[in-house]
Amino acid sequence: MPALNIDLSLPLLVVDDNQQMRSVVKGILADLGFVNVFLAGSGEEACRILNERPIAAVISDLDMPGMSGLQLLQWVRANLADAELPFMLLPSEANRDGLRAATQAGVTDCLIKPFTLATFHSKLQAMFQSRGDAAVKRAAVRRAAMPAASAASAVSAPPAPAAAPLIGLERPLEERLREATVLVVDDIATNIKVIAGMLAEDGYGVKVAISGRKALEIIPVHRPDIILLDVMMPEMDGFEVCRRLKADPATADIPVIFLSAKDQAEDIVGGLELGAVDYVTKPVDPAILKARLRTHLRLAGMMAELRRQNAAVADNAHLREEVERLSRYDLAAPLAEVLDASARLLADPALAPPQRERMAALDEAARRALRLTSLSLELCRIEQGASRPHAEQVALHPLLARATMAVAASHPVMLPAQPATLLANGTLCHMLFEHLALNAAAHTPAGTSIVLGATLDGGHWALTLEYAGVLPAAQRACLQGQAGRPDDEQALPMYAARLLAQVQGGTLAALDDSARSRLLLRLPAG
Repeated sequence: MPALNIDLSLPLLVVDDNQQMRSVVKGILADLGFVNVFLAGSGEEACRILNERPIAAVISDLDMPGMSGLQLLQWVRANLADAELPFMLLPSEANRDGLRAATQAGVTDCLIKPFTLATFHSKLQAMFQSRGDAAVKRAAVRRAAMPAASAASAVSAPPAPAAAPLIGLERPLEERLREATVLVVDDIATNIKVIAGMLAEDGYGVKVAISGRKALEIIPVHRPDIILLDVMMPEMDGFEVCRRLKADPATADIPVIFLSAKDQAEDIVGGLELGAVDYVTKPVDPAILKARLRTHLRLAGMMAELRRQNAAVADNAHLREEVERLSRYDLAAPLAEVLDASARLLADPALAPPQRERMAALDEAARRALRLTSLSLELCRIEQGASRPHAEQVALHPLLARATMAVAASHPVMLPAQPATLLANGTLCHMLFEHLALNAAAHTPAGTSIVLGATLDGGHWALTLEYAGVLPAAQRACLQGQAGRPDDEQALPMYAARLLAQVQGGTLAALDDSARSRLLLRLPAG
């Protein structure tokens, strides 16, 4: 990965209400060499930090309770002396309206979560470089304003690396906008001359076409970034040109702005319904046209980046499937060999106590790795709708005895006295009960009992699991129907157990109890 061409002593602010995500972003920045990274758990806390100390750039989550990332951005643009402060938003989904609002508020760039390290690296580089010399000057001002402690850190920080080309990485959006090409289509030469001159003043590359047919010939060869299209032209009017452009997948995403003296509502509506991004009536106000042109170029750039990121997400999802598959089939065999070897060594009476203790730890680590590998693959299959477990008659008591064996040494397990038979998948049930038992043991002191009960309720067995201590709020929220795999590690055990129950035609819920954790698992009776 190319080195960052940024002063690594600059202070950055990371804002996210999720502590884990804050730590992840801070860790990435630390790996890249940044030594002054400040953290805020809310938009309000970020405002306080920005008022108290110089910050070179803000990286903020979009969806936060209280003050959202968009509101924080608006506050920054309205209240800070540095109205051009680089500001990156990290939304969790590609939302056109949200991106449009962020663009209008003056966001520097957006990066959809989850993202790769390479993409983050590229965005960070672009965020600083997009401002050119102005960014360098502001950085110098901030370093001069830094308190003594921060300045000392800056002195001891490694020097910024020499400029390096970002091979394979997209250039900053602002830089691409300054080099955008505009195609002006009009059958009147005077109109073309006026508009082309107006755009050339701002540095745009300008191409012209004196008819709709000529425009359709030019576009595939010299693809423009945006098209200014007259409506009233002989032979082929602008509406027909737009219709053909939008019908061709190769040109459908090129933004079209109609420029026309036709100012009736039905003309404007008709043009927009054809897929144009805007409709400007003649005579044209230069300032308005330039503003709209720049807005739509920016939005088109953001949407192109979204498409690229969506493709990357799809690739990552495919990669995850491959990793899950390889984890299951490539790791299971060597882990089984490790467990076989450890069992043989532990059965050797001549094994010295210190070696026996280490071997027992190795055996437990291998068992845990095998459990996690199997669980990870099964969760991935369930999430993708690819899990079709075969149901069979499963005796409950021996199943529970095997599944709770891992915790029985530290936590007495009381099994239900009543014999019961489930109509379920034995492998998934073992995984489910083992997971619930391990989670219970993790949240209760050693020596505390884990109590299991069973009651026949119609066509289902109602199985209860009780243990001391209050169920963590994150796990209770997950059992109440949180969609998608949670970010909170505390909620993951209940998320996994809930899915393992649901895929077998069962349910898992938390019962109200202020003193103990009580879970109710319902599975089909055999």
